[in-house]
Amino acid sequence: MVKIGDKIRDIEDGDCYFEGIVTEIINNKVTKYILTKIIWSNEIDLEDKRLNTEIEPEWWYIEKIK
Repeated sequence: MVKIGDKIRDIEDGDCYFEGIVTEIINNKVTKYILTKIIWSNEIDLEDKRLNTEIEPEWWYIEKIK
């Protein structure tokens, strides 16, 4: 189970995903997190203005990073 403060991946597919730190959970579902990393086709995106801001999940599923 994912908790506030956990590191997660918000995954579109195997080579595109966001990483972040959970800031809000409602009904056992991540609803907000601080975006800390963006990967597009296995490349890190350092230019996106959303980095280090709180966003809502955008992709198909969330997994906890161990």
